[in-house]
Amino acid sequence: MIILCILLFSLISCNKNKNQKVLSHREGEMTIYVDPSNKNLLEALTEIYVMKFPEVQFDFVYKPENQILQDLLDTVAYAAFINTPLSEQQTKYLQQKSDVTPRSTLLAYDAAVFITSIENPKNEISMDEIRTGILEENNKIIFDNGNSGNYNTVKDKLNLKIPEGKSVQALNNPDEVIDFVQKSKTSIGVIGLDVVSEEDSPKVKELLTKIKILSVINPENEAISPSAKNILQMKYPFFKGVYFIVREPGFGIGSGFSRFAGSQQGQLIVRRAGLQPNYLWERQVQVNLKDIQ
Repeated sequence: MIILCILLFSLISCNKNKNQKVLSHREGEMTIYVDPSNKNLLEALTEIYVMKFPEVQFDFVYKPENQILQDLLDTVAYAAFINTPLSEQQTKYLQQKSDVTPRSTLLAYDAAVFITSIENPKNEISMDEIRTGILEENNKIIFDNGNSGNYNTVKDKLNLKIPEGKSVQALNNPDEVIDFVQKSKTSIGVIGLDVVSEEDSPKVKELLTKIKILSVINPENEAISPSAKNILQMKYPFFKGVYFIVREPGFGIGSGFSRFAGSQQGQLIVRRAGLQPNYLWERQVQVNLKDIQ
């Protein structure tokens, strides 16, 4: 009887340790579904996380945002890096379906930006031009994907309704849009700022010799560039959040990564990428140089 109890205790302990290993944020494998416009930031964050925890491996599945949302609801995807959080209704649905409450964490602010060939004399674009260019179907405005976070951002900000029988002009990813506007020099592409925001990147430096980012003319007739400052102050009309969504029990890789990405170190990576961190704000200290009495 004593031997049986010892064996039973050992078996329980073994299973417990096995479960703890599965839920560890320090080791294991996680697949993250990511909208291609958020690729650079996610890869920068996960690269440093893996340096901290070498036994963690990340795999990426690149899909447009709307398809990822559907994969989350179908419980195909367990983690996502997109530009919209789960709604309250979607969160409750997944909680009921899987007995695990998904968490949506806002990590950064990005923007949908309008690009054109460096040879195009145009430097700014109005909201009316954007709306008309989308509806005319003449290759004037080309999205990175008709289901992407960038399309959702522009559509929502403009409160745009696509008439029946009309279609949005779109390609498959940001790289195709960049190639397209270089060939069609009067066309305007829509991509994520994250694609071209890291100023120290040799790839970005090369891209910005071929394309330029247009300022957007707001209702007050001001030309607003998608700078981190204008995004922080919500002056640039087409800003968007960057959310990490994870559905896992306990404190696993997803929870560990979410905590890291929202930490001081993670948010400095966001800033280095040229985006606006959600948890890190510049401190302005006023120094009084008068003599102390």
